[in-house]
Amino acid sequence: VFSSPKLRVHIQARQRLNKRNSNHQAMGNKCGSSAPQEPKITVCVQSAQNLPGTDWFPGTDRFLYFGVGADVGGEELFKSQQKKNVVDPVWNEECELPSDTPLKFTVFQADADGKADIIGCATLDLPALGATEFNGELPLEMEGNPSGSVLTLKAKSGDTYPTEQGSEFKVSIDNPKKKALGLEVDNADPAKLFVTGVKKGTTMALFNEEQPENKVDVGCFIMGVTVAEDSSGAASGSQAMEKILKKNPKQIDLVCRRARKFRIALPLSEKGDVGVQLPKRPLGNSLLVTAVKANGAVEAWNAENPDQTVEPWDRIVAVNGKSGKAAELHKLIKAAQKSANVVLTMVRVASEASAGPPRVGTCDLP
Repeated sequence: VFSSPKLRVHIQARQRLNKRNSNHQAMGNKCGSSAPQEPKITVCVQSAQNLPGTDWFPGTDRFLYFGVGADVGGEELFKSQQKKNVVDPVWNEECELPSDTPLKFTVFQADADGKADIIGCATLDLPALGATEFNGELPLEMEGNPSGSVLTLKAKSGDTYPTEQGSEFKVSIDNPKKKALGLEVDNADPAKLFVTGVKKGTTMALFNEEQPENKVDVGCFIMGVTVAEDSSGAASGSQAMEKILKKNPKQIDLVCRRARKFRIALPLSEKGDVGVQLPKRPLGNSLLVTAVKANGAVEAWNAENPDQTVEPWDRIVAVNGKSGKAAELHKLIKAAQKSANVVLTMVRVASEASAGPPRVGTCDLP
């Protein structure tokens, strides 16, 4: 972990200041009064996604970290640990910060010699929002322009963080004329369906236009299907759910979840094996991971990155930033295995973090 002399001096000065404040407060208590305390919030910076600069391989190491400072004045208040050779870093680090001023978060990229460059900045201004807590994403910018990257964090002024919005939502469609639903799905995962397409002009396409907040689109997971006129009631299991979808029922309810996307950077050995087991005849626009092989590149990644492990039933949706049909992805992986490294974009069904009921979207068709 790199620590500049300026930062060390600042930390030591702050420790001395905290000690003096503590002594003054103790004396004030003896006199029946207390010194006013600076209002604080607790911030947990969880991760960053879609950061630029994945071309540091081969032969060099890249370290990602973030710093927090007051937006006005630029005083550095906190510096995170460094994450080595990752693409979408996960920190999950907490710090106590002043609540009455805008906070600037800066993400840095450094090499093994400590030379660092800024690759994104974001500001959290709770006073301007009239808020005391936050849970979500902040867009990262470079020189005032959106970079397409985001910083995920949460902030609290009390004992608990605000509830995260859940990834699960329900879709209810009345389809009296039994028009084509238009959903194209991949049933290779035995527990859930993966949406690979929505045909234009179909029932599902119309629903998506009317209910953009509950859009069932490519990359979405279908966890459950219920049909009112079907005596079997709710269906679980991917093949049973797909069978119902193909019938284009008059009324159908879907339980869906968003996908969680992350990227992994794998250095490859001379054998060049990524180290995952894939279906022999992959379909759709992804590659389903059915198992992680022992002593492979992915297993090594999992050991070094416990917050971003690849697990069975995760899906590969891009190789070195290139997406395509399953057969194309398979070819891209084979080609990448001849090089020293490969970056895989993974998706998995997001966890249902919200404590509240799932969002519901409805659509009545003529």
